[in-house]
Amino acid sequence: MWALLVTATALTVGLAWKKRRARRVYVIDHVKIEIHPPCVVEDRVVEQVWRAAISMTNASRRPRPLPLFAERATVRAGRYVYLADVYLDADIQELNPRDVALAWVEFVLPGDLAADRVHAEILADERHRRALRWAPRSTSGVRGRAAVS
Repeated sequence: MWALLVTATALTVGLAWKKRRARRVYVIDHVKIEIHPPCVVEDRVVEQVWRAAISMTNASRRPRPLPLFAERATVRAGRYVYLADVYLDADIQELNPRDVALAWVEFVLPGDLAADRVHAEILADERHRRALRWAPRSTSGVRGRAAVS
């Protein structure tokens, strides 16, 4: 009986972990979305401008509409939450097969803070909202993960 209980618990925990695990590549409606880690674009005296890229590639054989991102994102740095802007690199509505479009999440943080987590939303429709969450890689001394819900 104990072996069955331990197996069932381990299976449940494993499935929950697999669903919530961090990934950097997602396919939503035949559009492959890759999340790139944020990096410093401009280093000012008291603050830094960070930018995180989101590349979207059409993985199908037909034109596909781009996922619609919310205008604002949030960035967590330590115990603080900052607002970020989300914008597309070009003004396009659909992607041809194998085309790539870029979206940027840009935010300003004080000079002594690094981004712990970035949170942006994809608005498919009111019933199908997806949240992209990611953190920088450990190249700058900060842990790195990405997750979608």
